[in-house]
Amino acid sequence: MLSNFEVALYSFSFVLLPLALYSLATGSAPPENSRLTAYYHAEKYLGPTGNVMLVALCGANLAKLGMHFGFIPHASPDLDGLIATPFMVLMVAYLVLWIRAIRKVRRLEHDDTHA
Repeated sequence: MLSNFEVALYSFSFVLLPLALYSLATGSAPPENSRLTAYYHAEKYLGPTGNVMLVALCGANLAKLGMHFGFIPHASPDLDGLIATPFMVLMVAYLVLWIRAIRKVRRLEHDDTHA
């Protein structure tokens, strides 16, 4: 049984899922004039990986809402595991991409200061 707060929180997935799918469909452009722009330019797959991770998270949230309201039978807890596993893999990949982007940007800054 989900609390009212959880239902409200998971309901935001109805808004986030179309936005993440639209961003994936349009190519997930990096943010312009932001502190993070250099990182997104340094690591090409940072944006799409984050969007796919967001889609997986929204899918898990919508599955929980579906079970709560009876659209999905409670006898299918495998669905949560089926969605949670790719989310964890995507989260690790996203963190690895962030670490690579940070290292690339720092290396470029270090090379620029010593050149």
